[in-house]
Formats: sequence, C-alpha cells, structure tokens
Amino acid sequence: MNKIILIILTALLWSSCSDNTEYVILNSEEILPQAQGNYDYSDDSLDLIDDELTPTQETLLQLFPDLNFDEENILKEREMLFMPNRLGFLNKDETYFMKDSIPYHFIEWEFGDSLKTVNAFYNWLDCFGPKCSSIRIDEEINGSKESFIIWVSDSKISYLASSKNLNRRTWQDVFLSDQKKKLNFIIHQSPRGKMNWVVK
Repeated sequence: MNKIILIILTALLWSSCSDNTEYVILNSEEILPQAQGNYDYSDDSLDLIDDELTPTQETLLQLFPDLNFDEENILKEREMLFMPNRLGFLNKDETYFMKDSIPYHFIEWEFGDSLKTVNAFYNWLDCFGPKCSSIRIDEEINGSKESFIIWVSDSKISYLASSKNLNRRTWQDVFLSDQKKKLNFIIHQSPRGKMNWVVK
C-alpha cells in the first residue's frame, strides 16, 4: 500500500513540475483601467486646506498671513488637564499655531447657559494645570510653567497659552472682537509667573 501511495505522489509531483505549460504575459495596461480624461493640476493644494479651517483659524490667517498651523507644536506634548473638556460643552474650537516661531495653543468652549459656564470654570479651578492644583478666586499663584490667558463670559471659556509672554489686549482683540458681552473673569499669567486676576 505504501508503494502505491509513493508512486501516486511521485507522479503528481512530476506532472506538476513539467514544462509543458504555456504562459501568457500580459501588459498591465491591458488589465488595469486607464484614465481617459485630461486633468488640470493647477488647483493649489492650499485651497483644499482652506476648506478644512475652523472659523478661529480663518480669523488668525486673515490677521496674520505668516502664521502656520504646525503639527509639531511643542505645546501639544505637554500633559495638561482641561476640565471643561469633561463638562458638557455645546461647541469646542481648539487650534495649535505658530507665529514668529512662537508656539500657541487656543481652546474655546461654548456652553448652553451661564450656570454651566460658571460650573465648568469653577471645576477647572478645582483641578488646574498639570498637577491638578486647586486655585481659589483672586489667588495669585503659578498655574503652569507657560504663559496663558483665560477669558470667561456668560457662555464661553477661552484659553490661550504660549511659551512666551502674551499681550492680553492684543489677543483679546483677536479672539473676542465679536463678543459684546462683558467678561466675568480674565486671568493672565506670564511664563513661570503668578496669575493676575484682571476682572473679578
């Protein structure tokens, strides 16, 4: 029985390795579909990027044409807990950008009403910064190693951070120019400085 199986296997192996098979070589152009149209590649890829920009990014580009939204912004690497991210906001606008080789990080949360906004702000003060430190109103302590500004109105909390000093009035004109409502809180801190409560 073993001899018969061995003979059958040998015959199968011999027939599969024979050179009697004819091969047809096909050109890939015969198989794959070819584009028949003429395409105009003059469209600038920047136009496509403009379609994906947030309103904040569009405003920034209008005011500062040399600004870029660099993916390698060093502020992305820091470990920062933003408590308003967890507290039922309606809209959030976040962007990292570089201006004059200085990295910036901007976030704005919009809430349904003033109670939710104040609740989110107070919860953020209970766990602020990379060490989740508790901060009291008007307390002048160091909140983080970078410079930042926080604007709190009845429906929005806006946050801007940078590794360099921030001019509060300049950035307030940029980010809050359309906001006619009064601000409830403005907190400003220089790099490695102490929080300055401008409005309370």
